[in-house]
Amino acid sequence: MNVGDIVRAKTEGRQNSPTEIKTIIRAYSDGLIGDEEMTPWLRAVSQNDMNDDETFVVVQAMIESGERLDFSHLTKRVIDKHSTGGVGDKVSLVLAPILAACGVAVPMIAGRSLGHTGGTLDKLESIPGYRTDLSLSEFQSLVAKVGLSIIGQTEEICPADRKMYALRDKTNTIASTPLICGSIMSKKIAEGINALAINITVGNGAIMKSLDEGKVLGEKLKLVGEKFGIETTIVYSSMEQPLGRESGLWNEVWESVACLKGEGEMDVMEVVTELAVALLKTDCTKNPVDEVKQAVESGAALQKLEALVEAHHGDPSHLHAGQDTHSPRCQKKVLADKSGIIVGMDTESIGRSVNHLTVVENDGARQLDPSGGVSLEKKLGEEVREGEMLALCFGGDKAKVELSARQLYSAIFIGEAPVESPTMIL
Repeated sequence: MNVGDIVRAKTEGRQNSPTEIKTIIRAYSDGLIGDEEMTPWLRAVSQNDMNDDETFVVVQAMIESGERLDFSHLTKRVIDKHSTGGVGDKVSLVLAPILAACGVAVPMIAGRSLGHTGGTLDKLESIPGYRTDLSLSEFQSLVAKVGLSIIGQTEEICPADRKMYALRDKTNTIASTPLICGSIMSKKIAEGINALAINITVGNGAIMKSLDEGKVLGEKLKLVGEKFGIETTIVYSSMEQPLGRESGLWNEVWESVACLKGEGEMDVMEVVTELAVALLKTDCTKNPVDEVKQAVESGAALQKLEALVEAHHGDPSHLHAGQDTHSPRCQKKVLADKSGIIVGMDTESIGRSVNHLTVVENDGARQLDPSGGVSLEKKLGEEVREGEMLALCFGGDKAKVELSARQLYSAIFIGEAPVESPTMIL
């Protein structure tokens, strides 16, 4: 089939047939066509959208490009969550251990930083020794043995999505609803789960800037989940400012540990609890709120995180070392130039500043600086005095730290009229 005809049809706003969609995705996945041929189709899909039937085929094509896991031998219910991303979003690091401590199995295939958003894999890899590249057989074994495992996308699971995901980042086609559905749902369906909670973040630090925009995506994701037999719950939450106080890599890990010790920021725990309750309800848990609380207070959830790290060849003792594990060489305070109240944040700009500190590109090779990040001293609605610290930027490169500090200074807005902290669950 002529790929040019497939691209032309979508460019002209016409519907692609199931055969056309499967052909172009398989051709790209198999290396029969390259980025130059695939990019026009991605842009045409992004500009002209797809109907439900086309979206279903995109998901199916991505699943069929690789293997599909089977956890039917487990007596536990198999569940997972996904977030559309944001800044300071360490929810998976807190939620997955809590769910495992509550007796369900959590096979999670996570992603890396993309655009201005942070990536769960990058955060996990800041834990010394933690491996995200386990084989599928190891992954399945750990889910059965430990109750959870978090790895990166393997070559066997949805390889078409793995290639398209990277190309979408380069071609500014991230925010396309059918492509987002294809990417998210293909991996989750291929995981072999029974139930899924999707956290759609909304606001200036999210891909979806408005709740209405988020609902369009949420309804489509739920429709896809039901089409493929997965009980799917959508939770909408605010991303008008970074989640928690810490944004980066290692600093988000130790903030997650604080959450599992019962010492976490309220906004993080509000989102975590909402998602946990939604998922545990699908397991017919009578009092899911109490179960979540007990998992934290008893220390069982923290023990699950320690077990996860150890099973992935990491050293769990570092989880209790705080900032000592990756001490940044450089840091720079961001100071308030006047007294007032924090009335707004350019959260997307903050996210790009964070990724500038943590993700290093050298001749096409991607490296991480686990010591890099931002700590917010002040958040929306809080008072600040002239000369007081708004945030702290840190990392291994002095020039990058100073640039990020300047970016943060421009991204935090001080006013006089009182404002309330945003409602987290929308």
